[in-house]
Amino acid sequence: MANTRNKAIRGQDVVLSIQYYGIDGLPSNTDATPEITIKDLQGTTVIGPTSLGVSRVDTGLYNYTYSVPKLADKGNWSDTWSSSVSGINVQNVFQFLIVDEASSTAGTIRLGDDVAFDFNEAELEGINTLLKFLKARLRSDGKKPLRDQFGAIVYDAYGDIVTEECNVFSDDLLVCFLCQALSEFNMVPFFTGFLFSDQVIYKLFAAAIVEGAYVFAVASQALVEKGRDFTISDGGLSYQPPMLGEFLQSHYGTWLTSYRERLKFIKNSIRPGPRSFGTYSNLSSGSPALMRLRHLRERRII
Repeated sequence: MANTRNKAIRGQDVVLSIQYYGIDGLPSNTDATPEITIKDLQGTTVIGPTSLGVSRVDTGLYNYTYSVPKLADKGNWSDTWSSSVSGINVQNVFQFLIVDEASSTAGTIRLGDDVAFDFNEAELEGINTLLKFLKARLRSDGKKPLRDQFGAIVYDAYGDIVTEECNVFSDDLLVCFLCQALSEFNMVPFFTGFLFSDQVIYKLFAAAIVEGAYVFAVASQALVEKGRDFTISDGGLSYQPPMLGEFLQSHYGTWLTSYRERLKFIKNSIRPGPRSFGTYSNLSSGSPALMRLRHLRERRII
């Protein structure tokens, strides 16, 4: 597998990529295949400028695979991309770090790096089930007309408008909300260790987990909508958008209180054993004083 910019190991391949956008902010292909120029640590040109080996992976996304020499100097090398989008010349300069194999295996995690989910097949089955319930409740999936590089709406061969996804929440965000809901479910007394792979989570307790994720999603969106609550004035005319921030905030507060109370009732009804502490029955039965008190109670006259 090829390496990325932050870990270009000497003697191995590194994938250098660039994403181009049009004047409308949407991904756009270049007028011609971009040219790449690679310079070493001293600024000496090693490759290019050339378009050989540059391939288009997606709309506006181009890759170039560079074989790092085994004796290459360690440090930040630069790759310069030159092309034009809609007749406008564009030049971008990036850097990639060349290291040896020993240093690449240690200290590669940086503060703020994106953490990838690591779920097994059984957990993914449970997550996908809960994710479908959560999407149906939030109704966050949406579509919008696809526009070209000039801002015009794109139509297909039958005259119908071509649409693209415009969701309120991405799948990664919804999975984060589900993970928080499961964590809170396990924290509410008594402490438990349920996983997404447990069928009881995405079957019996699906409503509780989805409701918790729903509350977190509404709270997250309330902050965004609060920043949009302002009056628009133009030419003596003013328009006040719906105050969704206040509505979502009050809705979130109401649901949060009822959700946590219901969660306590659920955990109290199943009475799971405290995680890593054994069960309450074992704690009480192991005490001689409590055992004697139980026999004395059976001998009560009243």
